[in-house]
Amino acid sequence: MGTVLRQVASLRVTQANTLLSGLDITGGISIEAPGVVIEKSRIHGSGSGNAVQVRSGGVTIRDSEIYGFENGIGGDDWQAYRVNIHSTSGDGVKLGSDTVLADSWIHDLTPDSGAHADGIQVQSGVVNAVVRNNVIDMATTKSANTAMFVAPDLGPSSKGPLLVEGNYFDGGNYTVQVVDGNNGQYFIDDIEFRNNTWGRESNYGPVRTNVPLTWVNNTYADTGAAIRP
Repeated sequence: MGTVLRQVASLRVTQANTLLSGLDITGGISIEAPGVVIEKSRIHGSGSGNAVQVRSGGVTIRDSEIYGFENGIGGDDWQAYRVNIHSTSGDGVKLGSDTVLADSWIHDLTPDSGAHADGIQVQSGVVNAVVRNNVIDMATTKSANTAMFVAPDLGPSSKGPLLVEGNYFDGGNYTVQVVDGNNGQYFIDDIEFRNNTWGRESNYGPVRTNVPLTWVNNTYADTGAAIRP
């Protein structure tokens, strides 16, 4: 028998170390305290904003489902483990600094007309970001841009690191894009892609990059053939 979730409305969390567990949350969650944990919950909304927005402090999200917002998670200082993100009208997650996305599934987005729909999007000069052992499947999304889009257009330049390892990527125009920001004004150093696999469903190719990065053992999932940046 499945777990019965307790229904609540949108939340603003201002108390440190708050635990939110077993909830069916209609509306977004604003994180404004350190040590917050969201687990075994469903977070759903009406197509605008971020499901979970970190404004200050930090949050760990685990074993939960997010859908129906513009984006799933946004801000810095968040960790997401075993999170199922789908049916968002913009992006799966906005990856900031001091973030971890691991063992999660981003799929079946429902982008608005003209949306720049990415599974994972990086817009700023992130530091200490990890993307590990996820399935980012944008082949299931109509008019997707990329599974992972790294372009620090908002700046500033940063030293990184940004580690991307053990993931499966598919879909989009170029499935993964890693480029400079604001036409060469901003850069993220120490970007590493290691032991990732790719599907075959892209319009232009598996990867596009115009910046230096470390690239180790990235292959097609079906044949094991090497992918070159």
